[in-house]
Amino acid sequence: MNKLFSASFTLAGTIIGAGVLGLPYVIGQSGFLIGLGWMVIIGLLTLLVYLMLGEITLRTKEPHQLPGLAEKYIGKKMKHLIAFLSISWMYGSLIAYVQGSGELINSIFGIHPFIAKLIFFVPFSIIVYFGVRGVEETEYLMTPVIIFSILLLSIASLFYFEPSNILKMEMSNYLAPVGIIMFALAGMSAIPQMKEILWKEKKKLKKSILIGFSIPFFTYIVFTMICIGALGSNISEVATISLGEQYGTFFLVFGNLFAFVAMATCFVSLGNSLIEVYNQDYGMSKNISYLGAMLPALIAFFGVSSFTEILSLTGCLFIAPLMVSIVYLFIKTREKGERKPEYELKIPDWTLWTITLFFVFATALVGWQFLLF
Repeated sequence: MNKLFSASFTLAGTIIGAGVLGLPYVIGQSGFLIGLGWMVIIGLLTLLVYLMLGEITLRTKEPHQLPGLAEKYIGKKMKHLIAFLSISWMYGSLIAYVQGSGELINSIFGIHPFIAKLIFFVPFSIIVYFGVRGVEETEYLMTPVIIFSILLLSIASLFYFEPSNILKMEMSNYLAPVGIIMFALAGMSAIPQMKEILWKEKKKLKKSILIGFSIPFFTYIVFTMICIGALGSNISEVATISLGEQYGTFFLVFGNLFAFVAMATCFVSLGNSLIEVYNQDYGMSKNISYLGAMLPALIAFFGVSSFTEILSLTGCLFIAPLMVSIVYLFIKTREKGERKPEYELKIPDWTLWTITLFFVFATALVGWQFLLF
Protein backbone atom coordinates (compact mmCIF):
# COMPACT_ATOMS: atom_id res chain seq x y z
CA MET A 1 0.00 0.00 0.00
CA ASN A 2 1.30 3.48 -0.90
CA LYS A 3 1.99 5.14 2.45
CA LEU A 4 1.48 8.67 1.09
CA PHE A 5 -2.05 7.93 -0.07
CA SER A 6 -2.75 5.79 2.99
CA ALA A 7 -1.88 8.74 5.24
CA SER A 8 -3.83 11.15 3.01
CA PHE A 9 -6.92 8.93 3.11
CA THR A 10 -6.62 8.74 6.90
CA LEU A 11 -7.00 12.53 7.13
CA ALA A 12 -9.66 12.66 4.41
CA GLY A 13 -11.61 9.83 6.01
CA THR A 14 -11.42 11.47 9.43
CA ILE A 15 -12.70 14.80 8.10
CA ILE A 16 -15.48 13.43 5.89
CA GLY A 17 -18.22 12.37 8.26
CA ALA A 18 -21.54 13.48 9.65
CA GLY A 19 -20.69 17.14 9.04
CA VAL A 20 -21.10 16.88 5.29
CA LEU A 21 -24.69 15.71 5.73
CA GLY A 22 -25.65 18.84 7.66
CA LEU A 23 -23.82 21.35 5.46
CA PRO A 24 -26.52 21.71 2.74
CA TYR A 25 -29.21 22.29 5.37
CA VAL A 26 -27.39 25.05 7.29
CA ILE A 27 -25.73 26.65 4.26
CA GLY A 28 -29.14 26.67 2.59
CA GLN A 29 -30.35 28.89 5.45
CA SER A 30 -27.83 31.61 4.59
CA GLY A 31 -27.39 30.93 0.87
CA PHE A 32 -24.73 29.01 -1.02
CA LEU A 33 -22.55 32.03 -1.84
CA ILE A 34 -22.35 33.11 1.80
CA GLY A 35 -21.64 29.53 2.81
CA LEU A 36 -18.94 29.25 0.14
CA GLY A 37 -17.25 32.36 1.54
CA TRP A 38 -17.20 30.82 5.00
CA MET A 39 -15.93 27.52 3.57
CA VAL A 40 -12.96 29.26 1.93
CA ILE A 41 -12.06 31.36 4.98
CA ILE A 42 -12.44 28.58 7.55
CA GLY A 43 -10.88 26.05 5.17
CA LEU A 44 -7.69 28.04 4.62
CA LEU A 45 -7.26 28.80 8.33
CA THR A 46 -7.94 25.18 9.27
CA LEU A 47 -5.41 23.90 6.72
CA LEU A 48 -2.76 26.20 8.19
CA VAL A 49 -3.50 24.86 11.67
CA TYR A 50 -3.20 21.27 10.42
CA LEU A 51 0.16 22.03 8.82
CA MET A 52 1.24 23.53 12.16
CA LEU A 53 0.19 20.35 13.94
CA GLY A 54 2.11 18.29 11.40
CA GLU A 55 5.24 20.30 12.18
CA ILE A 56 4.61 19.87 15.91
CA THR A 57 4.49 16.08 15.58
CA LEU A 58 7.68 16.10 13.50
CA ARG A 59 9.49 18.10 16.19
CA THR A 60 8.58 15.37 18.69
CA LYS A 61 10.45 12.05 18.90
CA GLU A 62 7.76 9.82 20.39
CA PRO A 63 4.18 9.39 19.11
CA HIS A 64 1.56 11.40 21.02
CA GLN A 65 -1.94 12.64 20.46
CA LEU A 66 -2.72 16.30 21.22
CA PRO A 67 -2.98 15.93 25.03
CA GLY A 68 0.44 14.26 25.21
CA LEU A 69 1.98 16.95 23.01
CA ALA A 70 0.46 19.65 25.20
CA GLU A 71 1.89 18.09 28.38
CA LYS A 72 5.35 17.85 26.83
CA TYR A 73 5.56 21.46 25.67
CA ILE A 74 3.06 23.44 27.78
CA GLY A 75 2.33 21.51 31.00
CA LYS A 76 -0.18 19.22 32.67
CA LYS A 77 -2.93 21.81 33.07
CA MET A 78 -2.96 22.45 29.34
CA LYS A 79 -2.84 18.72 28.73
CA HIS A 80 -6.04 18.23 30.71
CA LEU A 81 -7.79 21.15 28.97
CA ILE A 82 -6.88 19.88 25.50
CA ALA A 83 -7.78 16.34 26.53
CA PHE A 84 -11.22 17.54 27.64
CA LEU A 85 -11.79 19.46 24.39
CA SER A 86 -10.46 16.62 22.21
CA ILE A 87 -12.38 13.91 23.99
CA SER A 88 -15.60 15.96 24.05
CA TRP A 89 -15.33 16.68 20.31
CA MET A 90 -14.68 13.04 19.50
CA TYR A 91 -17.49 11.80 21.73
CA GLY A 92 -19.88 14.30 20.17
CA SER A 93 -18.80 13.07 16.74
CA LEU A 94 -19.19 9.38 17.59
CA ILE A 95 -22.67 10.01 18.99
CA ALA A 96 -23.61 11.93 15.83
CA TYR A 97 -22.35 9.12 13.59
CA VAL A 98 -24.31 6.44 15.42
CA GLN A 99 -27.39 8.67 15.40
CA GLY A 100 -27.05 9.62 11.72
CA SER A 101 -26.29 6.12 10.47
CA GLY A 102 -29.25 4.78 12.42
CA GLU A 103 -31.51 7.31 10.70
CA LEU A 104 -30.15 6.29 7.30
CA ILE A 105 -30.63 2.57 7.88
CA ASN A 106 -34.11 3.22 9.25
CA SER A 107 -35.10 5.39 6.26
CA ILE A 108 -33.96 2.75 3.74
CA PHE A 109 -35.06 -0.51 5.38
CA GLY A 110 -37.68 0.61 7.88
CA ILE A 111 -35.81 -1.13 10.71
CA HIS A 112 -36.47 0.00 14.27
CA PRO A 113 -34.06 2.89 15.08
CA PHE A 114 -32.48 1.03 18.01
CA ILE A 115 -31.70 -2.02 15.84
CA ALA A 116 -30.53 0.21 12.98
CA LYS A 117 -27.99 1.91 15.24
CA LEU A 118 -26.87 -1.48 16.54
CA ILE A 119 -26.25 -2.70 12.97
CA PHE A 120 -23.84 0.20 12.51
CA PHE A 121 -22.23 0.24 15.95
CA VAL A 122 -21.27 -3.42 16.38
CA PRO A 123 -19.14 -4.08 13.26
CA PHE A 124 -17.41 -0.71 13.20
CA SER A 125 -16.61 -0.75 16.92
CA ILE A 126 -14.89 -4.11 16.24
CA ILE A 127 -12.83 -2.51 13.46
CA VAL A 128 -11.80 0.25 15.88
CA TYR A 129 -10.32 -2.37 18.18
CA PHE A 130 -7.64 -3.26 15.62
CA GLY A 131 -5.91 0.13 15.91
CA VAL A 132 -3.91 2.10 13.36
CA ARG A 133 -3.70 -0.73 10.82
CA GLY A 134 -7.47 -1.09 10.99
CA VAL A 135 -7.80 2.64 10.30
CA GLU A 136 -5.41 2.46 7.33
CA GLU A 137 -7.17 -0.47 5.69
CA THR A 138 -10.71 0.82 6.34
CA GLU A 139 -10.12 4.37 5.08
CA TYR A 140 -7.89 3.35 2.18
CA LEU A 141 -10.80 1.26 0.89
CA MET A 142 -13.75 3.43 1.92
CA THR A 143 -12.57 6.93 1.00
CA PRO A 144 -12.54 6.14 -2.76
CA VAL A 145 -16.10 4.81 -2.34
CA ILE A 146 -17.09 8.18 -0.90
CA ILE A 147 -15.59 10.04 -3.85
CA PHE A 148 -17.21 7.60 -6.32
CA SER A 149 -20.61 8.20 -4.71
CA ILE A 150 -20.14 11.97 -4.91
CA LEU A 151 -19.33 11.75 -8.64
CA LEU A 152 -22.46 9.69 -9.28
CA LEU A 153 -24.58 12.16 -7.31
CA SER A 154 -23.03 15.07 -9.20
CA ILE A 155 -23.77 13.63 -12.63
CA ALA A 156 -27.30 12.55 -11.74
CA SER A 157 -28.16 15.86 -10.05
CA LEU A 158 -27.40 17.85 -13.19
CA PHE A 159 -30.84 16.84 -14.46
CA TYR A 160 -32.51 18.61 -11.49
CA PHE A 161 -30.06 21.45 -10.95
CA GLU A 162 -31.55 24.96 -10.86
CA PRO A 163 -28.84 27.70 -10.95
CA SER A 164 -31.20 30.22 -9.37
CA ASN A 165 -31.22 28.16 -6.16
CA ILE A 166 -27.55 28.80 -5.47
CA LEU A 167 -27.87 32.56 -6.02
CA LYS A 168 -30.37 33.09 -3.20
CA MET A 169 -29.02 34.68 -0.01
CA GLU A 170 -30.46 35.36 3.43
CA MET A 171 -28.16 37.85 5.17
CA SER A 172 -29.96 37.54 8.50
CA ASN A 173 -28.65 33.95 8.72
CA TYR A 174 -25.08 34.72 7.65
CA LEU A 175 -23.61 33.01 10.74
CA ALA A 176 -25.65 29.81 10.40
CA PRO A 177 -22.99 27.76 8.56
CA VAL A 178 -19.99 28.61 10.76
CA GLY A 179 -20.40 26.02 13.51
CA ILE A 180 -21.05 23.08 11.20
CA ILE A 181 -18.26 24.09 8.80
CA MET A 182 -15.83 24.04 11.74
CA PHE A 183 -17.18 20.63 12.70
CA ALA A 184 -17.17 19.32 9.12
CA LEU A 185 -13.51 20.23 8.55
CA ALA A 186 -12.30 18.87 11.90
CA GLY A 187 -9.75 16.10 11.54
CA MET A 188 -6.76 17.14 13.65
CA SER A 189 -6.74 13.82 15.52
CA ALA A 190 -5.66 12.06 12.30
CA ILE A 191 -2.38 13.93 11.94
CA PRO A 192 -0.45 12.13 14.72
CA GLN A 193 -1.72 8.88 13.16
CA MET A 194 -0.42 10.05 9.78
CA LYS A 195 3.02 10.50 11.30
CA GLU A 196 2.88 6.89 12.52
CA ILE A 197 1.83 5.66 9.08
CA LEU A 198 4.70 7.66 7.51
CA TRP A 199 7.18 6.77 10.25
CA LYS A 200 9.92 5.89 7.72
CA GLU A 201 8.84 8.54 5.22
CA LYS A 202 8.18 11.58 7.42
CA LYS A 203 9.21 14.03 4.70
CA LYS A 204 5.92 13.17 2.96
CA LEU A 205 3.74 14.37 5.86
CA LYS A 206 3.23 17.91 4.55
CA LYS A 207 2.18 16.67 1.11
CA SER A 208 -0.15 14.08 2.62
CA ILE A 209 -1.84 16.78 4.76
CA LEU A 210 -2.40 18.95 1.67
CA ILE A 211 -3.84 16.02 -0.30
CA GLY A 212 -5.88 14.68 2.60
CA PHE A 213 -7.43 18.07 3.33
CA SER A 214 -8.13 18.95 -0.33
CA ILE A 215 -10.23 15.83 -0.91
CA PRO A 216 -12.97 16.62 1.65
CA PHE A 217 -12.75 20.39 1.12
CA PHE A 218 -13.66 20.25 -2.58
CA THR A 219 -16.03 17.33 -2.01
CA TYR A 220 -17.97 19.47 0.48
CA ILE A 221 -18.26 22.38 -1.95
CA VAL A 222 -19.49 20.13 -4.77
CA PHE A 223 -21.91 18.19 -2.57
CA THR A 224 -23.38 21.33 -0.97
CA MET A 225 -23.80 23.10 -4.32
CA ILE A 226 -25.49 20.02 -5.78
CA CYS A 227 -27.93 19.63 -2.91
CA ILE A 228 -28.91 23.31 -2.77
CA GLY A 229 -29.13 23.52 -6.57
CA ALA A 230 -31.33 20.44 -6.81
CA LEU A 231 -33.43 20.87 -3.67
CA GLY A 232 -33.60 24.61 -3.06
CA SER A 233 -34.90 25.23 0.45
CA ASN A 234 -36.49 21.78 0.76
CA ILE A 235 -33.51 20.19 2.49
CA SER A 236 -33.76 18.02 5.58
CA GLU A 237 -31.10 18.01 8.28
CA VAL A 238 -29.66 14.83 6.71
CA ALA A 239 -29.41 15.99 3.11
CA THR A 240 -29.18 12.60 1.39
CA ILE A 241 -32.57 11.60 2.80
CA SER A 242 -34.15 14.57 0.99
CA LEU A 243 -32.48 13.60 -2.28
CA GLY A 244 -33.86 10.08 -1.95
CA GLU A 245 -37.36 11.26 -1.05
CA GLN A 246 -37.62 13.74 -3.93
CA TYR A 247 -35.72 12.06 -6.77
CA GLY A 248 -36.10 8.33 -6.31
CA THR A 249 -34.19 5.10 -5.89
CA PHE A 250 -30.87 6.13 -7.42
CA PHE A 251 -30.41 9.00 -4.97
CA LEU A 252 -31.73 6.89 -2.11
CA VAL A 253 -29.09 4.22 -2.75
CA PHE A 254 -26.02 6.20 -3.72
CA GLY A 255 -26.74 9.28 -1.62
CA ASN A 256 -27.16 7.23 1.51
CA LEU A 257 -24.26 4.96 0.59
CA PHE A 258 -22.06 8.03 0.53
CA ALA A 259 -23.44 9.20 3.88
CA PHE A 260 -23.06 5.79 5.52
CA VAL A 261 -19.49 5.20 4.32
CA ALA A 262 -18.45 8.73 5.29
CA MET A 263 -19.71 8.26 8.84
CA ALA A 264 -18.18 4.79 9.08
CA THR A 265 -14.68 5.93 8.12
CA CYS A 266 -14.84 8.86 10.54
CA PHE A 267 -16.18 6.64 13.33
CA VAL A 268 -13.26 4.24 12.93
CA SER A 269 -10.60 6.96 12.83
CA LEU A 270 -11.94 8.94 15.78
CA GLY A 271 -12.53 5.79 17.81
CA ASN A 272 -8.90 4.81 17.27
CA SER A 273 -7.77 8.31 18.24
CA LEU A 274 -9.67 8.11 21.51
CA ILE A 275 -8.03 4.79 22.30
CA GLU A 276 -4.62 6.38 21.67
CA VAL A 277 -5.42 9.31 23.97
CA TYR A 278 -6.23 6.95 26.85
CA ASN A 279 -3.47 4.46 26.04
CA GLN A 280 -0.53 6.68 24.99
CA ASP A 281 -1.24 9.83 26.98
CA TYR A 282 -2.87 8.42 30.14
CA GLY A 283 -1.22 4.99 30.29
CA MET A 284 -4.43 2.93 30.37
CA SER A 285 -4.49 -0.62 29.04
CA LYS A 286 -5.74 -1.19 25.51
CA ASN A 287 -8.94 -2.90 26.66
CA ILE A 288 -9.82 -0.16 29.17
CA SER A 289 -8.97 2.48 26.56
CA TYR A 290 -11.25 0.73 24.07
CA LEU A 291 -14.17 0.64 26.50
CA GLY A 292 -13.58 4.29 27.42
CA ALA A 293 -13.69 5.21 23.74
CA MET A 294 -16.74 3.21 22.72
CA LEU A 295 -19.15 3.17 25.67
CA PRO A 296 -20.12 6.90 25.60
CA ALA A 297 -21.23 6.49 21.96
CA LEU A 298 -24.05 4.33 23.31
CA ILE A 299 -25.77 7.57 24.41
CA ALA A 300 -27.07 7.71 20.83
CA PHE A 301 -29.21 4.64 21.55
CA PHE A 302 -31.25 6.61 24.08
CA GLY A 303 -32.10 9.61 21.91
CA VAL A 304 -30.22 12.88 21.35
CA SER A 305 -30.93 16.44 20.22
CA SER A 306 -31.35 17.59 16.65
CA PHE A 307 -28.69 16.21 14.30
CA THR A 308 -27.49 19.64 13.15
CA GLU A 309 -27.65 21.05 16.69
CA ILE A 310 -25.17 18.39 17.85
CA LEU A 311 -22.83 19.25 15.00
CA SER A 312 -23.02 23.04 15.48
CA LEU A 313 -22.62 22.90 19.23
CA THR A 314 -19.67 20.53 18.99
CA GLY A 315 -18.02 22.77 16.42
CA CYS A 316 -18.45 25.93 18.49
CA LEU A 317 -17.66 24.66 21.97
CA PHE A 318 -14.87 22.18 21.34
CA ILE A 319 -13.28 22.36 17.88
CA ALA A 320 -12.59 26.11 17.63
CA PRO A 321 -10.86 26.20 21.07
CA LEU A 322 -8.76 23.23 19.93
CA MET A 323 -7.62 25.23 16.91
CA VAL A 324 -6.51 28.06 19.19
CA SER A 325 -4.70 25.57 21.43
CA ILE A 326 -2.80 24.13 18.46
CA VAL A 327 -1.60 27.61 17.45
CA TYR A 328 -0.30 28.19 20.99
CA LEU A 329 1.30 24.74 21.02
CA PHE A 330 2.95 25.53 17.67
CA ILE A 331 4.56 28.65 19.12
CA LYS A 332 5.89 26.73 22.13
CA THR A 333 7.12 23.80 20.05
CA ARG A 334 9.23 26.05 17.85
CA GLU A 335 11.09 27.01 21.04
CA LYS A 336 11.27 23.57 22.73
CA GLY A 337 11.11 20.99 19.92
CA GLU A 338 13.09 17.76 20.37
CA ARG A 339 14.25 17.36 16.76
CA LYS A 340 14.54 19.21 13.48
CA PRO A 341 11.30 18.68 11.53
CA GLU A 342 11.14 17.53 7.94
CA TYR A 343 9.40 20.80 7.06
CA GLU A 344 9.16 24.21 8.76
CA LEU A 345 6.40 26.77 8.25
CA LYS A 346 7.45 30.40 7.96
CA ILE A 347 4.32 31.93 9.48
CA PRO A 348 4.54 35.55 10.74
CA ASP A 349 3.16 36.43 14.16
CA TRP A 350 0.32 38.53 12.71
CA THR A 351 -0.98 35.47 10.87
CA LEU A 352 -0.95 33.43 14.08
CA TRP A 353 -2.89 36.21 15.84
CA THR A 354 -5.38 36.41 12.95
CA ILE A 355 -6.09 32.68 13.14
CA THR A 356 -6.47 32.83 16.91
CA LEU A 357 -8.80 35.83 16.91
CA PHE A 358 -10.95 34.39 14.13
CA PHE A 359 -11.69 31.17 15.99
CA VAL A 360 -12.21 33.02 19.29
CA PHE A 361 -14.68 35.51 17.82
CA ALA A 362 -16.41 32.94 15.62
CA THR A 363 -16.95 30.73 18.64
CA ALA A 364 -18.26 33.60 20.75
CA LEU A 365 -20.63 34.91 18.05
CA VAL A 366 -22.01 31.54 16.99
CA GLY A 367 -22.27 30.38 20.60
CA TRP A 368 -24.18 33.52 21.52
CA GLN A 369 -26.51 33.08 18.55
CA PHE A 370 -27.12 29.48 19.54
CA LEU A 371 -28.01 30.48 23.11
CA LEU A 372 -30.39 33.17 21.87
CA PHE A 373 -32.32 30.81 19.62
